[in-house]
Amino acid sequence: MKTRTKIILLGVATCTLLYAQCSTDTYMGRWLKWRASDILDHEKFPNHDFAPSKAPFHFLSTPQSNFGSIMVTVKENSKEPLEEVIKNTGTTAFLFIRNDSLLYETYNNGYDRASINTSFSTAKSITSLLIGKAIDNGYIKSEGDKVTTYLPELKQMDTQYDDLHIAHLLDMRSGIQFKDHDLPWGDKPKAYYKPHLRERIKELPITFPPDSRFQYNSYNPIILGMILEKVTGLSPAAYFEEAIWNHMGMEYAGSWSMDSEASGMTKMESGLNLRAIDFAKFGRLILNKGQWNNIQLISQDWINKSMSIDPDHKLHEFGKELYYENCWWLYNKNGKTPYIVSASGHLGQFLYIFPEKNIIIVRMGKKQGNVHSWSTIFKELCGY
Repeated sequence: MKTRTKIILLGVATCTLLYAQCSTDTYMGRWLKWRASDILDHEKFPNHDFAPSKAPFHFLSTPQSNFGSIMVTVKENSKEPLEEVIKNTGTTAFLFIRNDSLLYETYNNGYDRASINTSFSTAKSITSLLIGKAIDNGYIKSEGDKVTTYLPELKQMDTQYDDLHIAHLLDMRSGIQFKDHDLPWGDKPKAYYKPHLRERIKELPITFPPDSRFQYNSYNPIILGMILEKVTGLSPAAYFEEAIWNHMGMEYAGSWSMDSEASGMTKMESGLNLRAIDFAKFGRLILNKGQWNNIQLISQDWINKSMSIDPDHKLHEFGKELYYENCWWLYNKNGKTPYIVSASGHLGQFLYIFPEKNIIIVRMGKKQGNVHSWSTIFKELCGY
């Protein structure tokens, strides 16, 4: 056997051995073994489990037989029936709800109504609801509070943390370092895979002045989770279960992923795992201004603030209609209130709310799918 061949085989054997010995209890082990995130990640991370409701809420089932045949834009100047788009894009669940009536419900690619979908970044919007609830409960005075009021240890990393307010985290205007790439030294995989997220937060400098510009940053909701831990004495998942989940008539069990068993930090940036029909109930909560069946679960003030347009928060680089407020994506046509409120996640997890038409759309999937814009499809279905 030639020397070069022996060296190659030895290298392959060494890499294989190292890979086999990598533990998914470590960051690099996860990065090497798990690699690209997918919608089965809820099976990889440890979870805080939620029980289904003993008195579940059900949307009224009034299916429209021709709904799937509606023609929607798949690519520029190219339309196909909605049901074909859903089948061909890795979609696992698609729901269309108007006035509490479920007009269209379909599941594909091996999924059904009882199948778990992971939220990815749609969890950020639910984190915002938790902050609002903590303000309602008096645990936090206001979103204008300094982060160091609750986490003074962050000043030891960078004195600029004293200029950081909770609102800056909610609006993605914190200035905290976030290297947005998937290589192992990037912050995108570190925010997702690090098994000790609290310790990672304490290593992060501030790279531009808080509130000076928008940068989407997965560390922001993690810090919000640390604040919730500090003020409630509970994990954010336990607080969510007690303060919100248990009151919303959830049909199925759910869970929220943790960074590790040892750390137990709730993955606020991505890890809410539930069924699509239950995820739609957060849309109903928003449409009803924080009220759930005559109980004011989240204050109307917080919902109104989250749905208010700040001209300084317009995201010119993302399109002429788009704003970001309190971890929600808002679409606005030069008015004071948005005509679309949305939560979006990796691989095309979407909760779209159309307040003017009392419509909720949920799309979840294994991948984004080869469509020009899901947002355009949702708008077309709602007559925009």
